[in-house]
Amino acid sequence: MTALPLSHRRAGPGDHGPLLRLIAAYYAYDHIAFDEPVVRQGLTQLLADESFGRAYLLEQRGEIAGYVLFTFGFDIEFGGRLATITDFYLEPNFRRRGFGAATLGFVAEECRALGVKALELQAEEGNLPAQALYRKFGFERLSRLPMSKQL
Repeated sequence: MTALPLSHRRAGPGDHGPLLRLIAAYYAYDHIAFDEPVVRQGLTQLLADESFGRAYLLEQRGEIAGYVLFTFGFDIEFGGRLATITDFYLEPNFRRRGFGAATLGFVAEECRALGVKALELQAEEGNLPAQALYRKFGFERLSRLPMSKQL
């Protein structure tokens, strides 16, 4: 049986509630600390100013299946504008049905249309299914170690 297609609906300011619920679920799944006021502030900025990136709700038959966020940067190594998938989450009952690959394809096409030259993402070391999907889609593990500092 073929699964129904997944739609990717651009999220707007009215989507805070569903997005915050999904973000909390994703952070719990990947063991990321969820500081709701901080996340809400960042999400508000992202949804209000498209120069920061894009947020999409993933839906099937009106049911929210997950979400994906990507933000913009710039890197001369890749020849210009870069996008980073900062969040990508599918609800458990929507996994292993081809929706992850469909969403990665959708994001890649959106980014190409926006003039993005490269796409990056991160996966938790223990999330082997996600890593397998990303490798299958052409993502490579670089020898660099991502590091960050909160300001």
